[in-house]
Amino acid sequence: MIIYSGKKINIRKDEIVLVDGRKAVREVIEHPGSAAVIPFITKDEIILIQQYRHAVKELIYEIPAGTLDENEAFITCAGRELEEEIGYKAGTLEPLIILYPSPGILSETMHLFKATNLVETQINYQADESIKGIVQMKLSEAFEMIKKGLIRDAKTVCSILMCLK
Repeated sequence: MIIYSGKKINIRKDEIVLVDGRKAVREVIEHPGSAAVIPFITKDEIILIQQYRHAVKELIYEIPAGTLDENEAFITCAGRELEEEIGYKAGTLEPLIILYPSPGILSETMHLFKATNLVETQINYQADESIKGIVQMKLSEAFEMIKKGLIRDAKTVCSILMCLK
């Protein structure tokens, strides 16, 4: 049963039967899916954004990412978000991994990509975004920031770790 219907998500309440026969209730956030992309400006340098996230009330480091538009392919979404958020088009978009950001409550499937051979275009932030800055750094520096707890966004952590050699 849908208990909330929003612009990007729905929330439903499901009554389920567990494997041992007990009944339980699960609240599930329905999400259309998303794509995220780790942009490589050089062989070993990446670009991250700093964005304020209301849910955690912090300015955090992230890779460009966004929700799929209706009938949009994951790779198309990744390319669109890359250009909107940092002003680059990817010459090459390579799939990294498909993951579930929070499968206990969320139906979202997130596709992560690696972008290389970047061509500068123009930033085109969406009206509801709070991007405060763009930061270029070595992949190894980003890894150190993860270890120090300075990068905590899951898609960003996963992408950085996937790209380490």
